[in-house]
Amino acid sequence: MKPHDAAGGRRFGALAPATIGLAVVLAASALLVTVAGCGSSSAPNPSATSQAPQRGGSLTTSFQSEPQNLDPAVDWELTGTQVMQAIYQGLLRYKPVPGQAGTQLQPLIATTVPAPTNGGKTYIFHIRPGVDFQAPVSRPVTAADFKYSIERMMRMPLAPATYFYTGIVGATQYQAGKAAHIAGIKAVDPSTLEFDLLNPDPAFLNALTLNFCNVVPREWVAKWGNHGFARHPLGTGPFTFVNWTPGQNIVLQRSANYWEAGKPYLDGLKFAFSINPTTALLGLQRGQIDVLGDGLPPAEIPRMTADPKWKQQVYSEKEIAGVYLSMNVQFTPFDNLKVRQALSWAIDREKLCKLQSGQAVPLWQFLPEGMPGSEPGKQYYGYDPAKAKQLLAAAGFPNGFSTTFYANNVDPMPKLAQSIQNDLAAVGVKASLRLLDRNSFYAVQSTPHKMPLSITEWYMDFPDPSDFVVSLASKSNAVNGGMDNPFWWSPQLEQLLATSSGLPPTQRLAAYTQMQQIIMANAPYVTLYQPLITSMASKSVGGFYLSAVTPWYDLPSYWRIK
Repeated sequence: MKPHDAAGGRRFGALAPATIGLAVVLAASALLVTVAGCGSSSAPNPSATSQAPQRGGSLTTSFQSEPQNLDPAVDWELTGTQVMQAIYQGLLRYKPVPGQAGTQLQPLIATTVPAPTNGGKTYIFHIRPGVDFQAPVSRPVTAADFKYSIERMMRMPLAPATYFYTGIVGATQYQAGKAAHIAGIKAVDPSTLEFDLLNPDPAFLNALTLNFCNVVPREWVAKWGNHGFARHPLGTGPFTFVNWTPGQNIVLQRSANYWEAGKPYLDGLKFAFSINPTTALLGLQRGQIDVLGDGLPPAEIPRMTADPKWKQQVYSEKEIAGVYLSMNVQFTPFDNLKVRQALSWAIDREKLCKLQSGQAVPLWQFLPEGMPGSEPGKQYYGYDPAKAKQLLAAAGFPNGFSTTFYANNVDPMPKLAQSIQNDLAAVGVKASLRLLDRNSFYAVQSTPHKMPLSITEWYMDFPDPSDFVVSLASKSNAVNGGMDNPFWWSPQLEQLLATSSGLPPTQRLAAYTQMQQIIMANAPYVTLYQPLITSMASKSVGGFYLSAVTPWYDLPSYWRIK
């Protein structure tokens, strides 16, 4: 998933219950062993968790950038996700508690987490009674609403993640306009929804937790149109949309007809924008901001963790995420394997971590530590400028070459990009650096033939290696609007993807390890670092924790301490 700032994003890991298939259980178990040893957890402040929930009040969360839109079918960045998780809901979610317990799937609008039938190819959901859309729609949610919502998403021109759901029977025919509906999504009756898959998919239930499958009311979308709906969101969640002042804030209020008894605790949420992380920290200390949406600025971490007044408000967690240097193979000389391998030896990853006050660890392989399929202790490349120069010479560039290097302008990315630029210059690669605002950067980066060299940040959506491999290194994403920023793919890897879903759990993970080996051998990315997220909440925030799976924060579950 795309992040909303350079210092962090999504996510940590998910443990699926036994009902969703052994493959995911084994994968998630492996993940949790790693996460358990990843530094401080997310609840150092006793006042945030020990008190009983209190009703009333509102919380303000700060962000440097604002969402691109609030349509769950198309928005895939963390600022928007933070807002949308308060407004919309889907069939399933992860348990809203900190730590390992928060990595378990649980039903949301569905009554249960279903076990697969038909050899792992069919899932049947039952819709929870008493769940209504927010006012003014104010009617019960049905299975047909989910069918409509997912089909709408699958044909949205800018929907970025339809590939998660092309394994549903008839999905590709529907996308191609050859069918009026997706045959494998069946509203059996108002309370029964069936999904039929082409092949068993151990990650399918995890994919259903993503905002793309959140339920929306057909009549509200029709009233506003797709563009208007993105600015007038309406779902089944605990908070309803009040207003959006561009560049300033989004305001939500408690839903009067929310279905979970006693929730939410808060009367309102405010998302304040155009506030850089350093200014946001000052605002938190002055009582103007309750949660640092972009995290604690790395330069401030040593000071705040040593301050007796504030250290209990600092929360930290290691992320299952990767930051990469993408080399677009549509451009010369990045279509040359030796050039790509050379750059993988040219970058000082340790320096990048030091520039972030230690809020990162070097990433030596494509799949980050904690993601099933990664190889413990394996290091594919390192920092060896002399070897980089040798490879460049062997590739026909003994004097290096010139290129354009893109990154976003959110701190600390500019200084990280400058460090990378300097490392490249040391081996003869003259990279002209261009910094863009985050939204512009993503729009251009996912467009073919636009960015020769750029920084890709990817944060786990769910604990299955397909989330990284399919998203960042598959033919399905090496397209306009896709996430495969190098626009590289491999027929051998595609074959492994096609055959791996039906394999037994151990063999399936071995196949993903083999896919990683293919990616690293072809080097479309320089693996840079794996981030940590460190953030702060004010002393007025109750129930605060850093989520193990949802995007950092679980704002609808917090309350205000009075």
